[in-house]
Amino acid sequence: MRFRSLFLSAAFLSLAAGPTLGAELSLAKLGLKIDPAQTTVSGISSGAYMAGQFQIAFSGLVKGVGVVAGGPYACAEVSSGQAMAMVALKRCMDVLIGAPDVGALAANARTRDKAKDIDPLTNLAVARVYLFNGGNDVTVKRPVADAAAQLYKALGVPDANVKYVKLPEAAHAQITDGYGAPCDFIPKGEQPAEFINNCQYDQAGDILSHLYPDSRKPNAPTASKHPVLFDQTPYMGDPSRTGMATSGYIYVPDSCATGGQTCRLHVAFHGCRMASNLIGDHYAVHAGYNRWADVNNIVVLYPQIDAKAKPTFNPKACWDWFGYTGYDFARKGGFQMQAVRKMIAALAE
Repeated sequence: MRFRSLFLSAAFLSLAAGPTLGAELSLAKLGLKIDPAQTTVSGISSGAYMAGQFQIAFSGLVKGVGVVAGGPYACAEVSSGQAMAMVALKRCMDVLIGAPDVGALAANARTRDKAKDIDPLTNLAVARVYLFNGGNDVTVKRPVADAAAQLYKALGVPDANVKYVKLPEAAHAQITDGYGAPCDFIPKGEQPAEFINNCQYDQAGDILSHLYPDSRKPNAPTASKHPVLFDQTPYMGDPSRTGMATSGYIYVPDSCATGGQTCRLHVAFHGCRMASNLIGDHYAVHAGYNRWADVNNIVVLYPQIDAKAKPTFNPKACWDWFGYTGYDFARKGGFQMQAVRKMIAALAE
């Protein structure tokens, strides 16, 4: 207990101030050379749901996805007349009203495909998928993660392209091999937490290695630099509808910064209670992606939600996977979906 107390005191000493604003970069002016066909995404918790729905909606662009402590595509949308927020809580996190219905979810995805709300599901035949669920995850239960694995199979992702990791001791968190709270740490109530836990497992590296099979393992224990702020406002559309922060983070390896090297792009979505206005840059710095980015020519984008941003009260700064920005939250036309798609376009141009 003393270790945990010391960890929490040290980790949250500098979080209240949040990111320093006023020096945000413009994505459109970075002059990077990005191959859009090498785009991948990942996320933790609400960010896992966001990553999953973004990859399926834009499967013609996004070649792979990492879903950490999340569930199946548009889980809350298949609501059987119940409020999506209630379905999200009781079926897509806990399973108090039963586990997600994979058949109904697959039918819903095919309906979205026919309506051209998402890219053709046939693209999933070449998609790569990483899934993770911890044995001590009391937030997103194992049957929910299992449903995600089953849905990808039902929608045509080959078994060989799916990696499903189950770590018995892990709680609901982004997992690292050296930074964060103890592996099984579960905050009580509103106890401060980063939701980054040290299980001596390089999860970010495992994700990127699966999504990019030719990845090289870095020798350095940390990244060569820190991520920097960029201006999200040109991509947000109506600021009263997106729930997004005005700034996000981007990590650009030195090899990509000059524009002479063609680089890949990975988008990493934070989870609830992990946005920059709550934990500063800790997810963007410590999730584990950046040191892999250094040796594999990968630019990492960390878009951000704001707990105080409209359209609704969102104190935990969750990505929209249950409809708070509108009915099309999991479709190509959704506000947050469009915002991130525009960020990718700005970088790839």
